[in-house]
Amino acid sequence: MFFDAVVIALVFYAVHSWQTRNLPIDEPAPRTLLALLDGSGIGPAVTAGDAGVVYFFAPWCFYCRTSIGNLDELVKNGDIAWGTVIALDYSDLAEVQEFIDETGVTLPVLMGNPQTASAWSVRAFPTYYVIDSDGQISSRSVGYSTKLGMRFRHWRAR
Repeated sequence: MFFDAVVIALVFYAVHSWQTRNLPIDEPAPRTLLALLDGSGIGPAVTAGDAGVVYFFAPWCFYCRTSIGNLDELVKNGDIAWGTVIALDYSDLAEVQEFIDETGVTLPVLMGNPQTASAWSVRAFPTYYVIDSDGQISSRSVGYSTKLGMRFRHWRAR
């Protein structure tokens, strides 16, 4: 039983390492200002002064739909200081708004574009970055993440 658990853990670690091999870490987060989905103006991807999470999603992505609520809840509960979600790979604003309405996300939603995806090296969904209080990328991940996983990565960044 122990051996099986070790093998499973190693497989997950290997897959995670392969998925994140081209994502930046230990460098400044890209300066990103984008239009807000609600039309209220322009917002930054990163909030200075506290550690937080920048989460990239696509409205058609199943894993985004099932994991974005984890970040939203962690921020609502004060477990993570701030979170920003950035829409990529969408056909129009209505598609993104429908996704947000269906998932109940309350975090600010920024409307990304191909240049945003390139600047942040996003090639799969969901992709998220943990940003430390100095604006440095502390951690990154691709795919579904539990609340515990996000909380732990955030805790390490503080």
